Order: sequence, then structure tokens, then C-alpha cells
Amino acid sequence: MAGEQINVSDQRIEQGEKRLNLIGRHAAILMQAYQTGVLDELSVNEGVLRNLLNARIIYQPESGQGYRLRAPVAQLIANLVVDERRRSIQADVADKLEAIRGQVDAFRKAQQRSDIYLAELKLQVIEERVHDLVAEFDEAIHSLWNRLNTDFGFAANLDEKMAENQRAQNQIERLLEGLSMIDYDECIALADGHVKLRHLLVVQLQRRTSLQRASMLEIQHRMIELMSRFREQQSRSLLVGNMAQFLRQHPELKISDYTEQSQVPTLFNQARAIRAAAHVDVHNSDAQRETLVALHDALQQTRHLRGEQTPLSESAQATEQFDDEILETQQRQLKQDVDQFFINVAQSQQAQSALNYLTQHKLQWHGEIWLFQVLSEYQTLARSVQAQLPLQRHERPVSTTNNVQIIEDLVVTPPKRVA
Repeated sequence: MAGEQINVSDQRIEQGEKRLNLIGRHAAILMQAYQTGVLDELSVNEGVLRNLLNARIIYQPESGQGYRLRAPVAQLIANLVVDERRRSIQADVADKLEAIRGQVDAFRKAQQRSDIYLAELKLQVIEERVHDLVAEFDEAIHSLWNRLNTDFGFAANLDEKMAENQRAQNQIERLLEGLSMIDYDECIALADGHVKLRHLLVVQLQRRTSLQRASMLEIQHRMIELMSRFREQQSRSLLVGNMAQFLRQHPELKISDYTEQSQVPTLFNQARAIRAAAHVDVHNSDAQRETLVALHDALQQTRHLRGEQTPLSESAQATEQFDDEILETQQRQLKQDVDQFFINVAQSQQAQSALNYLTQHKLQWHGEIWLFQVLSEYQTLARSVQAQLPLQRHERPVSTTNNVQIIEDLVVTPPKRVA
């Protein structure tokens, strides 16, 4: 039985070598047939024509018509020369997954019969099927990148650009639908503890498909970027074209000097205002006296709080220590106010807004600092306490083009009392 399988394999290898050599010997006429769509019968003799027909490289649709390349051969050439207009990428995921299931089942049966040769052969076939499945998606993603750099990138007008964009989006959707058909739980069940099968069906397949999803996401971002850049260029070209057309229609028009006008059109008034130079007013002695008095009072207050006379040489160090103490006191007070806010929410049994609490109790904290401290203290609470005091964020995006969310307010809901 094993000898017969080896003989069949050798026959297939020999037949494949002959047909590949046949394609190589007649590459010129086959490429011409690929380019024109019809094989030039005058350039080959009957023997070559008969060999190409028997090798299933060309075919004749109907009697009397010209010879054409078979679809697999034309597709092979299109993939080799990266002809994006003629090659078709179709990820038949369902068929490939069904073939993998069948080969895994045959591999299990061969193992049960202790047929080591057949089991190794089926394992090799499974590896080829998995590589074919992944390579099909890789080819499709490579095709999308080529379309972005050719058809999509060099579209002449907006309609062609949008049409290419729609075709690419449809292809991405089909590929994502194909990837979603891969069930990793089923792959784990098919592997069933076998190391080689688990590496093929779980580890390698999941890693490659994750990279492919990331590549398709990058393609979508690139398409949006190219579309926005194209619209910007088109708006500028339209402005220049309309201006040139207007000047051709009004050759006697003389543009006045806008620098001499009191009201300049917004289109030309793009210069930013010049900021006045800032400098110290050395002639204003009153302002300097007030500054010196304030500094003197601050130094006196520092000495009074420390309870000692600070030498003049250590004034800088004393000022820094005083600032640290003030900041420490403010931070401690801020934490106490936030803790009182949570206690108030728990006792009032009503949802309260952090900003409303800040206004009602007339606390002298900045709104952003207050919200940041409330959020920080809430995150330090235990999980059980957070579950009893759910916190809701009121957010808004920065703009219509920026999806970064800004927290406008925080609302804390008290726990429900059991009657």
C-alpha cells in the first residue's frame, strides 16, 4: 500500500515538472496571450498547441474561436507580476476550514490504526492547508496596499477616488468576515493536546490573523488620511482654478494694493497680530515699592510660623520650605474635603455632582483640581466600596475631529438602603 502511494506521488512530481517546463519553454507566447486575451495560433505549431491543450494550460471555448489561457494559469501570471486589475483574491475560508477538519479527522484515524506514514502525510497536508489559508489573507492585504499606492493614490477626480475607496472597503469587510469564521475554540478542540497540531491551529494561526487584522486597520487609517489630503488638495486646486477662470473672463481687472486699504478681505488677511515687547517699567517706583513690601511681609510671616529668626543668607532655603509646608497643608485640606464629599453622598442617599458640591459648599478649589482629586481618591477606595458608590463620568470629545474625551463632571450615586 505504501509502495503504491509512493509511485502515485512520483508520477505527480514528474507530471508537474513536465508541465512547468512546458510553461517555461513557451513563456513568450503565453505572456502574449495573457496580454491580448487570445493565443496567436500562427506563432506555434500543431504539436505545441496539442501539448498545451493536453497540459490544461490553454483551452478553446467553442469550435472556431481562438485559444485562451485557463483561469488558474492567468491568475498565476497576475499574481507573479502583481497585476492588480486582473488578479482576484478570494479567501474561501469556509472551504479551507472544512478541508482542515477533514484532514485532522483522517490524521486521528491514522494514529488509531498506528499508520505512522499516513499520519505524517496527513500532518504535512494540514500544515499546507493552514499555510494556504493564512497566505490567502496575506495576498489580499498585499493587494490592498498595492491598490492604495496605485489606483487609489493616482485617482484623477473625486468620483474615482470614492469608487476606489468603496471597493477597498468592501474587500476589507469580506476579509474581516472571513477572519471571523475562524473559531479558535474549535481549533483548540481539533488539536486535542497534540503539540504540532496545537502549534499550527492555535498559536501560529492566531498570531498571523492578529497581525492581519492590525494591517487592515492600518489600511483603513491610511485610506482616511489619503482621502482627507485629497479633499484638501482639491479645494485648493478648485480655488486656484476658479480664480484663473475669473481673471480670463475679466482681462481688464486690476487688483488694487491691499496694504493701502482699511478693510482687507479675510482671504488675504492671514497675518497674525504682533505682540508688544514686554519689559520692566523701571520708572514706576510705586509698583516696585509694593512688590518689595509684599516680599518683606512674606519673609516676616515665614519667620513667625517657624518661631525662629532666619538668617539672611538662608532666606532662599526658608522660602522653599515655607512653600512646601503650604502645599502640604493645601493637599491635606483638599483630601479632607474630598473625603467629606464621599461621606456626604453616602449619608444623603442622593446622587451628587462633584462640581455642584464644590459650588454649594463654597470650596476655594479650582474645578479641574477638584475633579482630579475626586477621581484619584475614588480609585484608591476598595473594590467593595466602589461597588456601593458607583461613579459616573460626564465626558465630551475635544472636537468633531478629535475623539479624546474630556471629563466635565463626576456624579457619585449612594448605596441603596435595604428596608
